[in-house]
Amino acid sequence: MSLNFKQLRYLCALADTGNYHTAAQKLFVTQPTLSIAIKNLETSLGTVLFVRTAREVVPTEAGKIVIAYARRILELDQEMYQKLGQLCQPSKQELRIGTYLILYALLMPTLITEFHQLHPEINLATLHCHYAALEKALLKNNLDLILCVQEEPNPLLDNIQLKKEHLLAALPPDHPACQKARLLPDLPFPYLDIRELNGDNFYIQYPHQQIRWQENKLWEIRGFQPGRIKETDSIDLSVRLASEGLGVAFTMESYLKALHVQKPIRYFITGDLKTCPWLTICVPRGHSRLPVIRDCIRLLKKEIQTLC
Repeated sequence: MSLNFKQLRYLCALADTGNYHTAAQKLFVTQPTLSIAIKNLETSLGTVLFVRTAREVVPTEAGKIVIAYARRILELDQEMYQKLGQLCQPSKQELRIGTYLILYALLMPTLITEFHQLHPEINLATLHCHYAALEKALLKNNLDLILCVQEEPNPLLDNIQLKKEHLLAALPPDHPACQKARLLPDLPFPYLDIRELNGDNFYIQYPHQQIRWQENKLWEIRGFQPGRIKETDSIDLSVRLASEGLGVAFTMESYLKALHVQKPIRYFITGDLKTCPWLTICVPRGHSRLPVIRDCIRLLKKEIQTLC
């Protein structure tokens, strides 16, 4: 029997949080998925690793031993990728960054300016395209860092989560459903059950765009029956059409400052709040500790705060 790195990460996350629900959120998995993984691990090892108390789950003596080794293995794994990353750094003085078109013009000017002040000897090359192309370029070493909306952490990469990305429905202020939205604790916008939009026409994005993955989840909600659905590659255009009363559009929360809508529009969080993706910086495994990339990550984090 051999353990895999996913099991080790699950084990350490549960040990860190002491709570299945919180650990599952941290790992971007469902609570049943985490529970089954821990149970399978206990079965494989032939021993109980955690016991439940009134408020939390705590490691058994056997669990403490396994957790200690798991942490050491994960630390060594991270250290190995960091050493490899130092060897794989491009000989030319260039750092290559990719993100979506909608965030590109919003973030890159300030980032390039501030990065050049820190590292005038390094050229900051930028690229914009959709998520699948960004991730592929990063894994093939054609990019050094990407900023993306991520469903689940990629175990082949360092994933630096910045903020939760809510899916927003855009409606004109006089739409009847606006009156049915609810204010919920800790949400930056009112929440609207997508079923309140039954029969409405919708503008959605093409399948290769990340936001489409969030939109597809809506079609699976029981009782939701959309009207006509039209595809467009431009979120900005979709929201403008919504402001004209021609249908419902969607955007991610961080995209709002990149939109140019002339007429009044209202935004509502919708969909399943338990499966909210994250705005994430991704770099090859171990590279997040490299000084130049670490500086770039710090600057990007500061820029992302301006979107909130």
